[in-house]
Amino acid sequence: MITRYREYLNFLDKKLHKMFEAQKPFIKCKKGCAYCCREGEYPVSELEYINMMFYYNELDDNIKDRVNENIATLLKKQRKRMYECPFLVDGECTIYPARAIICRTFGLISYDEKDKKRIPFCVNLDLNYANVYDKTSKQITVENLDNAEPLAYNIGRKFLRSNKIEREFDIFFGDDKPLVEWLAEEDFDFIT
Repeated sequence: MITRYREYLNFLDKKLHKMFEAQKPFIKCKKGCAYCCREGEYPVSELEYINMMFYYNELDDNIKDRVNENIATLLKKQRKRMYECPFLVDGECTIYPARAIICRTFGLISYDEKDKKRIPFCVNLDLNYANVYDKTSKQITVENLDNAEPLAYNIGRKFLRSNKIEREFDIFFGDDKPLVEWLAEEDFDFIT
């Protein structure tokens, strides 16, 4: 099933690449930014988590030790709703090829089944879409745009992990939980 899931991620990444390219004038994401990894809930499905852990198991021992320290620290703290992703080391995602779907889609404007737009929080850090976002009205402004237009995409987790996707790729996403809950269930050697 992991092979088929990775085929799906390959398919999804190609679609997302086109979306990010179309929104390039508004996207400020770059290597080392990692604001989206510094405070979140990181909801992932069981299949996403298994894929992440397969990749984690292949990490260099030094990096794995650093991730293990992050996980241990996270699990010892009082579990808060928002926390730093334990896979973030020196401002970089250590499991980037296996990152969750929510991580892959972050940074774009999305809309949900009720057609409500969700603008990434990094707009408030003067990053993605800040050049067309009015903080007072909390709206995207389209005045004085050259050729590009800020678009919203149907990239919600419900859509990207729908029954249709499961049937098409012959995968099953399973339960959905915050990353910290999956990690708390894991039997890591360093947790005693």
